[in-house]
Amino acid sequence: MRKPSGFGRTCIVTPTPALAHPGTRPTAAGISFLAGIAFLVLLTLIHAIRPDVSPRWQTTSEYAVGGLGWLMVTAFLLSAVGYGALAVALLAGPRQALTRAGAVILALAAAGTAVGGVFVTDPIDTPQDQLSTSGTLHGLGAGLALMVLPVAALLVNLGLARSGGPAVPGRLLRWTAALPLAALVMFLTAQAVLLGDDGFGPDVPIGWPERILVLAYAGWQITVARVVARRTARP
Repeated sequence: MRKPSGFGRTCIVTPTPALAHPGTRPTAAGISFLAGIAFLVLLTLIHAIRPDVSPRWQTTSEYAVGGLGWLMVTAFLLSAVGYGALAVALLAGPRQALTRAGAVILALAAAGTAVGGVFVTDPIDTPQDQLSTSGTLHGLGAGLALMVLPVAALLVNLGLARSGGPAVPGRLLRWTAALPLAALVMFLTAQAVLLGDDGFGPDVPIGWPERILVLAYAGWQITVARVVARRTARP
């Protein structure tokens, strides 16, 4: 079955066979939305109860270090669940090539986030030659999620916009498509400008740019999950 897209093109609207159950998409989108909200609430709580971690120069990953570190591990896993559930919701929807490609990349981001949560980071000022195995694996997982999610966002939003329909807010999708990419460019630019020869430390205020990045990623996920859920609810 085919229908005209929002940009005058044609898209296939047959769901992925393995995920074709009618309840899969709304359930997965709802889980993604709730997981994203829970992640932000928990992250806010962690900031309030962990004054030992400076938001000015330490990243959110460092909340996983110490006695209350399990809270940040839980937050990471909530984020991974949110990304993964959104990928399932997208794959259970119309077979739009861009959306499907974005969903697969989003699944990679989910896997990377899960790895980053399970393996606890080393303190940010740890020399590279002294990193632990856990810290190295955290960096690989978190780095994967960091780099691929903006690609997923662009593909997913463009695919959803092209699929059209009354429940697809094209303007919102266009505005949020590049949000993760803009946040990543801002973060990498800040890191390049602020990082000196001595590496990370109290004199390198990278903490707030990283938190803006985290908020941008979570905001995109919550927004798209809501769009998918609302679209599924309409005939």
